[in-house]
This record gives sequence, structure tokens and C-alpha cells, in this order.
Amino acid sequence: MRSGPVRTFAGITFGNWLSRAYLGSAVFLLLIGAGDGGNQVAGVFALLLAAPTGALLLSVVNALGAWAQTDASMFGILVLSYVFQAWLLGLVVRAVRRAPLRADL
Repeated sequence: MRSGPVRTFAGITFGNWLSRAYLGSAVFLLLIGAGDGGNQVAGVFALLLAAPTGALLLSVVNALGAWAQTDASMFGILVLSYVFQAWLLGLVVRAVRRAPLRADL
């Protein structure tokens, strides 16, 4: 039985230890750093975990103007960048697992 694209995406994104550790760290840091009474250092580290993708998406939102800079859009950018980067980590793990072992090393 063939799996669909959603199942394949979910398996790559959430089906390995590296992606789960990355997403768990992101959620942990967001929970500690969220809100006005949150730890600012944890909030900064949560933003740094989303650095390459999140920075690109934040620059797009900033270019759209103040109307697009809501809390919901910022949270959505963080979630999207975390999931995208977890998917990339899953692709790396998948490539390493499928790499042929060479006996001549």
C-alpha cells in the first residue's frame, strides 16, 4: 500500500529523533519565553532556532507593513519555520540512513 504525500511529509518531519529533539527544544523555549513575564533569554533562543527561515519570513511581513505584524502572524511564522526546518533535518537523517556503507574506508 502506498502512502500519500501528507503521510510521507509527516514521517520525514516527525519520524526521527533529530527532528523531534529540534521541535521539542523549540516548544520548550517558546513556553518558557512566552508572554510578558517570560524569560527573555529563552525567547531569544527560541527565535534563534528559527533563524534562517524565520528571518526570511519576518522580512516579508515587515515589508508588507504594520497591518501584517500581528501576534498571530509572528506565531505562524515561527511554527512554519520550525516545521520546515524539522522537515529539512528529517531529510538529512533519511539521506544518512540510506547512504551505502563502504568497506574500503
